[in-house]
Amino acid sequence: MENEEKEIIADEDREIEITRDDGTAVRLKILFTFRNEERAKDYYFLYENEDDDSLFCLSTSDGVTFEYLSDEEEDEAEQVLEAYNEDPMISEIREGE
Repeated sequence: MENEEKEIIADEDREIEITRDDGTAVRLKILFTFRNEERAKDYYFLYENEDDDSLFCLSTSDGVTFEYLSDEEEDEAEQVLEAYNEDPMISEIREGE
C-alpha cells in the first residue's frame, strides 16, 4: 500500500445480508468499510454477530456483488485493519462502549 489516504467508515451498528453461492443467506455485522479509488472498489470488514473472531473482508465494485480478495488486496486490507486497531480515536470509542 503506497502513501495514499484511505477513508475508513466505522459501521458497527449496521448489518448486511449476503447470499452465498449455494443460495443460503447470512446476516453479518459491518465493522468498517474503506474505499480504494485506484481499484474503484469498496472493502467491507464483516463478522458474525457476537463473534468478533469471525472477522473477514470482502470487496465490491458495484455495491451488490461481493468478491473474495486477491493476495494484493488481502495484504492491503490487513494493513488497513492494523491501522484501524491502532487508531487512538477508535480505541477511545471502544473503551466508551
